[in-house]
Amino acid sequence: MNKRRLFKDFAQLSVRLNGLVVPGRSIERTLAAYSFNLVVYNNHEMYKVSLVGSATAVHFNGRYILLCSNHQLRDVDPQQVAMLKDDGGLLVTSGGYRTYHVRSDTDANDIAAFDFTEPVAAHPDLKRRFFDLTELPPDTPVTNVMAMLLTGYPSARQTYDLEERNHLGLARLNVACVPDGQPKDDALIRVRATEPLSVDPDGMSGGSAFVIQMVGTDLRAYFAGIILQGGRQFFHVLKSGYVVAFLRSFYP
Repeated sequence: MNKRRLFKDFAQLSVRLNGLVVPGRSIERTLAAYSFNLVVYNNHEMYKVSLVGSATAVHFNGRYILLCSNHQLRDVDPQQVAMLKDDGGLLVTSGGYRTYHVRSDTDANDIAAFDFTEPVAAHPDLKRRFFDLTELPPDTPVTNVMAMLLTGYPSARQTYDLEERNHLGLARLNVACVPDGQPKDDALIRVRATEPLSVDPDGMSGGSAFVIQMVGTDLRAYFAGIILQGGRQFFHVLKSGYVVAFLRSFYP
């Protein structure tokens, strides 16, 4: 089943998300809205920013946090990570950066968080861009998983033409997936795209993953984690429980 067919099946239904009822025809757009480019400010007159993959914005325990993978930050000054406002202006984080020490035996530590709480307080219009991370998906048989939606910004689709046209074109990619087994690393879940991608997914690391499950007689959507690795058909996602455990260790 391809993505168009998969989400068309939800069109006449409704999906519960954080206690709200979202029309099925809007659920893909609603869930995808919490994924962004991970932007790094450059001290350069022309090339003002670099794009280093994707990020996911969550509101957790009163903090406004931008999540990404740790491996995206190689050769990056964390103090220069920024968000782009809707008008294209830069908003640089001032609340600090948190991560784990990398381990070779698990990808559970391949995560980083940037605290945007103070900038959001100064720019309240940004609050709507952060997903309220209040509950995790309940354990359920795989037969109750209706779909997973992965969202990110593949490098091959971004337009970076600041020299000729002063143009930065950002293109989001939504990938409908289904679970495809449990890797050896319990921190991860493997998912399979319902149809192989036509574009190299490099740059989607750090993007969001949501799951739509059948709970009783209701369709419910939950935050499922962040993308860590991907190919044209298979992706590995850091599970939401590990993401929340990481957040709780720094933002109790």
